[in-house]
Amino acid sequence: MTLLPVFAGLVVGLVALRGLLTHPRLPLWVRLSVFWSVPLGAATWVVIMTADDAFLFPETAPCPREPLRQGIIGDGEVSGVSTAFPPRAYCVWEDGTVHELASGAEFLFWVFFALTVVPLAAGLWHAMRDPKSCLQ
Repeated sequence: MTLLPVFAGLVVGLVALRGLLTHPRLPLWVRLSVFWSVPLGAATWVVIMTADDAFLFPETAPCPREPLRQGIIGDGEVSGVSTAFPPRAYCVWEDGTVHELASGAEFLFWVFFALTVVPLAAGLWHAMRDPKSCLQ
């Protein structure tokens, strides 16, 4: 059942990309911005998703299992949490204290997301308005 929405999203994405590349009034740098913003957005997403991982270097983990000193940031046990979309990584202590991780990377992700979605929306709009120009 999840295959149909994924397939529909891919078809809409391909139509939007085709419409973007054949749009007559957009400058070349706007049309090509999608091709560099997508990989950079994916790289920032990976940085955000791995920001709370402690298995590589446990002694320098961003969310240490045992607090260095009680009451500095939070008290009790701590756990790292990542959400896939919207991408967010943070530490949560037992007392409810939340410490954000990779907030700069989150901002960059949303910049790259906007640089991807806005031109593709313009391409989809062009493909819907003038479908014959996309078939050449």
